Amino acid sequence: MIVELFGPAGSGKTTFAHALQRRLQAQGHVAKVVLSYQPGVHSTPFDPGGLWYAFQRVVRAILRTAAFAFRPLNNADELRLTVKLVRILTPRNPILADKVQPLHPCPISGLAVFGRRSEIVIFDQGFIQAVCSLSLFSGVADTASLATVLDLIPTSDLAISVDAAEPLLSKRLKDRLFHQSYMERLFEADSKTNLQSIPIIRRVKGLLLGKERSTLSIDMSDERSLQEAIFRVEREIVEMRS
Repeated sequence: MIVELFGPAGSGKTTFAHALQRRLQAQGHVAKVVLSYQPGVHSTPFDPGGLWYAFQRVVRAILRTAAFAFRPLNNADELRLTVKLVRILTPRNPILADKVQPLHPCPISGLAVFGRRSEIVIFDQGFIQAVCSLSLFSGVADTASLATVLDLIPTSDLAISVDAAEPLLSKRLKDRLFHQSYMERLFEADSKTNLQSIPIIRRVKGLLLGKERSTLSIDMSDERSLQEAIFRVEREIVEMRS
């Protein structure tokens, strides 16, 4: 079962993804989080500027791209999808484009890669989030373009829209920026740009609902909201699996 999270930066996607994983595992389910990114934890006393982090990130991007290019037949479907998405939503900043993880080889359509059929795979950064990010970084956010790319991407079993009040998002983004190293900030959009994703995400959510995709909306404003969201999503997953 594939569960995708999407929402603005700072909304709590990563926090919720790992909390949901722990809850599902405690209830006896086989669950794991993939494509998860925790900002602000990549600097060390030996590398306060984050140079080693930046080097690793660039090298990983090169290796992933090389692996993709040297096995064109094995990755033909993913390559065609990537080309179509980037053609419609072309990022204006190639550095920020590296943030869109699913555009690297990420076989959400090849579920066997992730193990047993009973497994619940929670995508912290899945294809829906990639569409939202590409739309933000390309400046293309019209309904027709978004509807087109949503029809192209693989369909998850459950999409979860994660949100929080805009003042809280702004505060979280400022706190995140404070804890990030200098080099890490180069790979991130600034707070103002990230907040501009809010109307895009709402538009995407409306399109998903219009396409009758299984979509839930949760609030991540505080600990109580987190616990309520976990129980709600858990019930939905159990019902869908039964």
